Amino acid sequence: MGASAQAIQQADRLAVIHAYRHLYRQGLKAIRYSTPARHVLVNSLRASFRSSPQEELNPSKISNTLRFLERAAETTGMEHKIVRNLMLARFWERPQIAKESRILRSLGLGKEEHQLRKGAYEHFNSTLTRDSSTSILTSETNPIRSTESCIR
Repeated sequence: MGASAQAIQQADRLAVIHAYRHLYRQGLKAIRYSTPARHVLVNSLRASFRSSPQEELNPSKISNTLRFLERAAETTGMEHKIVRNLMLARFWERPQIAKESRILRSLGLGKEEHQLRKGAYEHFNSTLTRDSSTSILTSETNPIRSTESCIR
């Protein structure tokens, strides 16, 4: 491998690292550093960046997402409410967080409750997938490939 190929590969790697860091910082500002949302944000970003190759990094989509997160951080407007609700939905989607399911399982209703949750989250994820503007915050989609600004 030539020196120029290594330099290009290193530049691509740095671009991915910088994109991740910028998205993480702006995401933290948008959620105002709240504890449960902070963990959901980092888990979503990690899963998304690890599941996609570096070649799919789209700088324009990343910059659109950063602008959306900046607007979410500035005021408690529609952007902030979208980010907050996405983080809340992702928080309760995680199976280890569903604490009330223990009670339902003890009553013999755990399987029905699990199927209901699964169906609800499938619909939720399909809605988010259709609206690719918020897909950066979904764990089901790839942020590098499908992130666009909510407001064009």
